[in-house]
Amino acid sequence: MYVQVDLRSAAASTALLEADDFRSLKVVVLSDDGNTGGLAEALAGVGTVDADGHACLLVEALRRLSGERAADPEWLAGFDAMMDYARARGWLAAGPSLRAHLESQQGGPR
Repeated sequence: MYVQVDLRSAAASTALLEADDFRSLKVVVLSDDGNTGGLAEALAGVGTVDADGHACLLVEALRRLSGERAADPEWLAGFDAMMDYARARGWLAAGPSLRAHLESQQGGPR
């Protein structure tokens, strides 16, 4: 699963994609010029960026962004297993939030 943050317009957008893939968690930042300025503001209510350059995504925000899936017991079991894996590796922080890699992508279709 990944959170896509589109910074290519004045009104940045945030969406959860591949919500059924519990084997990875990342934030993909789309921008016209590779600049990630404005990322912290775009993640407001979803998470933050830590001093090491990783995203810290709020668990409740991920559930909210997953929409109707969050009511599916099978989806919840997969999500909980992902959280257990993250906890065992020290990637679960206060909040609670999950630590995720940031990837920057330049250009692409809108």
